[in-house]
Amino acid sequence: MTAKSTTFSLTFLMCALVFGLLLMNRNTASASFAVQAQGDKPVEQTRKNIQVLNGLPESQLFPLMNFVATSLGVKCDYCHVKEGKNAQGEDNWIWDRDDKPKKLIGRRMMKMVLDINRANFDSETLVTCYTCHHGSTVPGRLPPLPPQDPIRTATATLPTAEQILDKYIAAVGGKDAATKFKTTVMKGTIERAEGRNADETLNRRERPLEITLKDADKALITWATPQGSTTAGLNAENGWIKTNAGSRKLSGRDLESLKRAAAYYRVIKVVAQPAQMKVLGTEKIGEHETYVVGVVVDPNTTTKFFFDTQTGFLLRALTTTRTILVPLPDQVDFEDYRDVDGVKVPFTIRVSDAAPFSTSTRRFTEIKHNVAVDDNIFNLTATAP
Repeated sequence: MTAKSTTFSLTFLMCALVFGLLLMNRNTASASFAVQAQGDKPVEQTRKNIQVLNGLPESQLFPLMNFVATSLGVKCDYCHVKEGKNAQGEDNWIWDRDDKPKKLIGRRMMKMVLDINRANFDSETLVTCYTCHHGSTVPGRLPPLPPQDPIRTATATLPTAEQILDKYIAAVGGKDAATKFKTTVMKGTIERAEGRNADETLNRRERPLEITLKDADKALITWATPQGSTTAGLNAENGWIKTNAGSRKLSGRDLESLKRAAAYYRVIKVVAQPAQMKVLGTEKIGEHETYVVGVVVDPNTTTKFFFDTQTGFLLRALTTTRTILVPLPDQVDFEDYRDVDGVKVPFTIRVSDAAPFSTSTRRFTEIKHNVAVDDNIFNLTATAP
């Protein structure tokens, strides 16, 4: 499941940092998934031997299969065939082969999940592989013993979305925090998986990361990969990405994804208005009690924001994107808030999704404001060959 360097770099940036949605629209027809991404063909047109996931956009196939594998606590070769290495020295996967009986069982289980959700939940993906499996190939049947006696307490009155958002903005530096500085330069490292050892454990390596922000609409994100340096840029007119293989402008969903990604490096990371938010309750993250607020981004995407009840800081953003079979989660955790020139910023940002090799951590060692920055760095100066 290794993509070419340019595709991987763009996918990594978008999938790692863009937040999605939580509250599904029950009236959305399943056919809409086929046109979720512009120019994204359904898998039956791009792959062989597709029998269950007809209509799923190609871009969602591998994230969906990672969700299934994690739900069962297995790797791809549990169901799929790989034979030797390809010309690039990578595992040679033959995805369309049906040699393994477990793959046939997996198909039946997918059909069962689709039928349950269709018959009981208007095709909303409330039941998934994880509902029964919880990281094991054997579905759970019994509750853990001894059983716990439910503690019944009065439900505390929750604050409004406006009150939660106001406390968050005050915590990070006030309403003028977003415009207090003309530029911000952030330097640090990004740690992520880069292949596996012989014993199948993940190699993790830290590489340089630098982010430059200017005004409300300019951003430059540069990070190192095994293939070389990758840069994504954003200005008032357009967005772009550049690797050693070339460069190209971004449009449509890719451009919107880059804008949302850049927004989460700014001091105020939540741009939704209180009227767009719904307070869902409370939830614990480690030792921190949080207020959970949901925002519907579009019919298939929802974001949940988790705000510390005591400090007001944003601790987590969890985006789920609806697919035919399962919701795809992307989570970003904000940690180690520190004061920099009168505003509070997280010095650690952790990103994860359903694939264990996708987890990455950004650790900043230097954050400076009002650094002199030339506007030209935000412009694309070369095009793809």
